[in-house]
Amino acid sequence: MSIFVTGGTGFLGKQLIKELSHLDEDVHLLARKNGNVKDIDNKRLKIFQGDVTDIRTIRKAIKGCKTVFHMASLVKAWVRNPADFYKVNVEGLKNVMECALEENVTKFLYTSSFMAIGPSNGDLNTEKTQHDTDHLHNHYERTKYIADQLIPEYVNKGLPVITVYPCVIYGPGEITEGNLVVRIILDFLERKIPGILGDGSKLWNYAFITDVVKGHLLAMEKGGVGQKYILGGENVSMEDFFNLLEALSGIKAPKRHIPFWVAKMSARCDELIARISGKTPKHTPSTIEIYKHDWAFSSEKAEQELGYTHIPLKEGLERTLDWIHKTPGYKPH
Repeated sequence: MSIFVTGGTGFLGKQLIKELSHLDEDVHLLARKNGNVKDIDNKRLKIFQGDVTDIRTIRKAIKGCKTVFHMASLVKAWVRNPADFYKVNVEGLKNVMECALEENVTKFLYTSSFMAIGPSNGDLNTEKTQHDTDHLHNHYERTKYIADQLIPEYVNKGLPVITVYPCVIYGPGEITEGNLVVRIILDFLERKIPGILGDGSKLWNYAFITDVVKGHLLAMEKGGVGQKYILGGENVSMEDFFNLLEALSGIKAPKRHIPFWVAKMSARCDELIARISGKTPKHTPSTIEIYKHDWAFSSEKAEQELGYTHIPLKEGLERTLDWIHKTPGYKPH
């Protein structure tokens, strides 16, 4: 049985395809013309040029596949045309699910996002948490939430969908929009972090890349149709995150605290410049809004039902820092 994969050129996708090579199955990868297919480690990989927004290319690539990993998503802080988020994250998912129904696939794993569940704000989110739709902060969060609402309809049509929700993924790998934490670590090592947003107490859940990849494979193997599984790690405040980096690297953590209103004013300027230049801004007002909330999650269900495990943040950061220092071109300061 062949395996169909979307989003396989990204930070998470490349590492999943590498693990799929151990299954001794052909892997059909749908990749855009400008997709980075270099260094994808799988000898049984077949690359099909296409896009999740073009259903004809999906039909061609999914032919003969009985297992689907749908990871393709528009993960950006900003794009010139916000409608692209809906086109990729919602309509793209619908296109792949329609083709999977036509092909009578036996397992369909959909990679959602912790943002589809929403902020925790003092609680600990689980798969049962309902997102407050009055507080959808940006186009990515909104469209991942909307995409989730499609799943029950397609499960009822007979599509065996299993949904996973990775938290903030970090670790060695390609530095893309989806590898935000490594970009933050690089800025930290180069002393480019001006300060901590707010009081630094807001919680984020950090999941090491290899744990998340294994979680995908476990969900495909053991997950129940229509079930949801959070793939997370430790819940750690922003201040504690930087203090841990200081302890591991020897570089002082930022002590300054930047008020959210100041960061938002700066982000508005960044976004204005982006509209003129076309270059992605470092921050936007909507991303600053996200940092005003806790994003704490529990992986207990995945641990109990799938056997999912995660390493401590300290160990994951140690591995990440070791990888960074061994990466050609990195110059320690």
